[in-house]
Amino acid sequence: MQTPRIPYHDETETDVATVAYGYRNVLAAEKRWLVDRHFDQIARRYDLADALLSFGLHSWWKRFAIRELALNRGDRVLDVCGGTGDFAILAAKAVAPEGAVTVYDINRHMMEAGQRKVGRSGYQRTISWLQGDAEMISFPDKAFDAVTVGFGLRNLIHLERGLLEMFRVLKKGGRLLGLEFSVPRSVWVRALYHFYSFKVIPLAGKAITGTADPFKYLAESIRVFPRPEAMKVIMEDSGFSDVTWQRLTNGIVVVYTGRKSR
Repeated sequence: MQTPRIPYHDETETDVATVAYGYRNVLAAEKRWLVDRHFDQIARRYDLADALLSFGLHSWWKRFAIRELALNRGDRVLDVCGGTGDFAILAAKAVAPEGAVTVYDINRHMMEAGQRKVGRSGYQRTISWLQGDAEMISFPDKAFDAVTVGFGLRNLIHLERGLLEMFRVLKKGGRLLGLEFSVPRSVWVRALYHFYSFKVIPLAGKAITGTADPFKYLAESIRVFPRPEAMKVIMEDSGFSDVTWQRLTNGIVVVYTGRKSR
């Protein structure tokens, strides 16, 4: 299947500003290129790496998050940074056959890997694909009942800009669901997690995909991403109300929800 494509984000004056890329500050345009290259490198074996490195927990996290969204049959869902389509398949199960799910991602290789998986899932009529930038979503205002973003918020160049776009395309009463990595609450779990994510994951990731760089960036980007309390404020500043967050697995991941009430 050919993935429809819209132009990538146009460079603006903000692209000369620096943004966090893990522990480094780089130009916005450079982060965009680096993150896109990471996913080019690992797309073919992304799902395998995801399953092995999370010990299979990624599936439970995603199922839990989608249940929290309480989708209805017939809903229209936009899966931002949808990658290989895990969230999209779960959402499709809830909204089919009348509903529709659009996977929206900037990386073509990730979506191509996802299209093969969706073809095996039986939901290819419910799920469509569009390549585009999460900070310039190519849909009109109030187009969706729900927006999901799984493990993609850290990769946005400008987090607030992406959230504003997600808010814009939601219908009144629509909900945003975000699933993102964080830092464990327990000091002991945090120490083990630190060792695992900085020492083990890059080596194991390289063995699975052939490159360690995306996994080094993963570990660093988790540490510099806003903590749940700060993320709640950012979501509220972007227009969302009834913002909630829940820690899972001692805080290794956090589920965020927010509503568009106006």
